[in-house]
Amino acid sequence: MRSQKENLRQMPEHSTPAASAALAAIGAYQRYVSPYKGFCCAHRARTGHASCSEFARRAIERCGLLAGLRLLRRRFLACAASYRALMAAGPKAPDTEPLNEPCPLFTLRNAKCCGGTSLASCWPFM
Repeated sequence: MRSQKENLRQMPEHSTPAASAALAAIGAYQRYVSPYKGFCCAHRARTGHASCSEFARRAIERCGLLAGLRLLRRRFLACAASYRALMAAGPKAPDTEPLNEPCPLFTLRNAKCCGGTSLASCWPFM
């Protein structure tokens, strides 16, 4: 049988109340804030890796709160560098030409989406 000390060492560090609160806050951010803010993590946009909030959640789950925060600090520095690199590259011009592709709602030959602004623009009989 294992002693109580061995069992405590086997428990993940993130089971502390502070780590649980941090994971709950990250989960709330990912569910209620991030989808509606209008932009994504610069590091994710530049590299295609996980966002900073996803990185923070995994780091705290795997390494515990203090070690996860140390890793997150390094990640925020990398994200800031990615932001600077993206801004130095300049903003992309928005596409101004209307879409000229078959409407996904209809398979009629003459149904074309005209900019995708409304359902009426895709309906061929209006």
